[in-house]
Amino acid sequence: MGDNDAQLVRRCLAGESAAFERLHADHAGRVLAYFARSGFERHGAEDMTQETFIRAFRSLHTFDANRGRFAPWLAMIARNVARKHWGKRKQPENFDPELAEEMFSDSGNPGPDPAAKEEIVAVGECVNTLPADLARIVRLRYVNARTTRGIAAEVNLPESTVRLRLAEASAALRKCLKEKGFFE
Repeated sequence: MGDNDAQLVRRCLAGESAAFERLHADHAGRVLAYFARSGFERHGAEDMTQETFIRAFRSLHTFDANRGRFAPWLAMIARNVARKHWGKRKQPENFDPELAEEMFSDSGNPGPDPAAKEEIVAVGECVNTLPADLARIVRLRYVNARTTRGIAAEVNLPESTVRLRLAEASAALRKCLKEKGFFE
């Protein structure tokens, strides 16, 4: 996405609104997940995602592709929006900083790397082999960006059980991926 993002930024600066819509479509999910994993309620996370993109649009002229990729630049804006709203959160104990920051790690973005894309497909296949209750918990955590507390509320289990089920799912996924040749 990196080179494509730089091209999209150039097109945005040239006045092409469809280019900004594409940047939004490509990155909004990750930004929304960051806010959700940071403990913000869904509607607040959605508002903060919009605020992030409004700030990004207003500052797009400051983005320099020679200094880095668009995603980390946008992540910096999202972090600043989050800092502005920390004290206003209704449930600050819901914050999971490690999980939130996973959304902006470079290792999570396969980009054009075929090996990374192959691994993502393998992970999806392995998730599909899990029992339905474990697969649901994994998807709630890593696709829907839910905190342990949020998952517990949705599946009506204690948080400690959710943590155990996530650990169980992780072990099963590791075993499946090992069988597929991704781990030694």
